[in-house]
Amino acid sequence: MHEVIIIGGGPAGLAASAYAVRKRMDALFISKGLGGRTKRQLKLPWVEDYQVAVGDETIQRFRTQLDYLDFMRVRAEVNGIERRDDGTFCVLVAEGQTYNTQTIIFATGAYGQRLGVPGEDEFELRGLCYSAMTYAPLMVDRNAVVVGDEMLALRAVAELSRIATQVILIAESDGDLDTVVGQNVLSADNVVVKRHSKVIEVKGDNYARSVVIVQEGRHQEIATDVVFIEKQLIPYSDLVLDLVDVDECGFIKVDERNRTSLPGFFAAGDVTNAMTFQVLMGLGDGEKAALTAFDYLLGLGGAEFQCE
Repeated sequence: MHEVIIIGGGPAGLAASAYAVRKRMDALFISKGLGGRTKRQLKLPWVEDYQVAVGDETIQRFRTQLDYLDFMRVRAEVNGIERRDDGTFCVLVAEGQTYNTQTIIFATGAYGQRLGVPGEDEFELRGLCYSAMTYAPLMVDRNAVVVGDEMLALRAVAELSRIATQVILIAESDGDLDTVVGQNVLSADNVVVKRHSKVIEVKGDNYARSVVIVQEGRHQEIATDVVFIEKQLIPYSDLVLDLVDVDECGFIKVDERNRTSLPGFFAAGDVTNAMTFQVLMGLGDGEKAALTAFDYLLGLGGAEFQCE
């Protein structure tokens, strides 16, 4: 019986595992790979590698700490999680083995919705990506296209419009465009909105250079320096939908200490509703979840640390 099992190899899972090791917890780390989305770096023709804070380098110190603890890692995909009557958990992996634990830290992450159009696969990470928040600082005096119509896209437009020459939003529906936030964001002089438009192709050479859209039956090709697809993220939470409370989008609901609705079950990183969509935020979230799991094993519920 392990004290904690950490599921997920992204920043939150790595940090939780490293912190559990430092606490000398009996931990097991289950993940097919390491690094999560940090292994994916956007290439741009005007940007040298040294100008980008690469997530893979940021988490290398956590990966190094775990390399010599190979005995505590299972390289497999989790197929199921069962809550027992005594409050412990049984984790089933793809190879058929089962592992028992007192607590779980679930840090499986999330993924961006794809457009499914010609050119998307070809130019992914070469002028096209799914995280404007990460790369917006590189867009000084550049033209950017943002695809989406919800708050995630509006946030991307808001950040890009502060430094880019022009930001064009391709919105398939009205979505959140007519909210107070949307009206504030889209009123910037360098923002152009293409309502009820749909991207049908991404074109380029070595990098994405333009998108083809259809709007009210008319086709238009829009030149750009970069394409950000900012549609609703989808959490990898299917395994636990019957175990813990999730929001309307499937993100696991957590409190300020990464506790879920199920005692002994903690969640961290992009799979939660805490919106930790950056490497450093994920790292901190994972460490906090590990500390909370440690306190749980000690019998501390968290209230003991509150000021009177």
